[in-house]
Amino acid sequence: MSTLLSTASRICIIVLVLGGAAVTFTQVAGIALGDPEVVMFAGTALLDPVCVIAGFAGIFAYLRTYTRAGKAEAESQDARTGDA
Repeated sequence: MSTLLSTASRICIIVLVLGGAAVTFTQVAGIALGDPEVVMFAGTALLDPVCVIAGFAGIFAYLRTYTRAGKAEAESQDARTGDA
């Protein structure tokens, strides 16, 4: 289960970064072209799915901490860094 959640989180993060780049470049193109409709389209229609994907990435990463493997990894990281 931990592997599945980790993989899903990583896939969502990759899609999030690509989607964020698409939104940014679309808005830059809209500004360069002087077309406010393109800028608005990128800020609404393109941005909404990217935000949803970001939410899923966070949920998957959070849920992973509640799996056995996720807890073990967190404990080993705490032991290495000295955090309690």
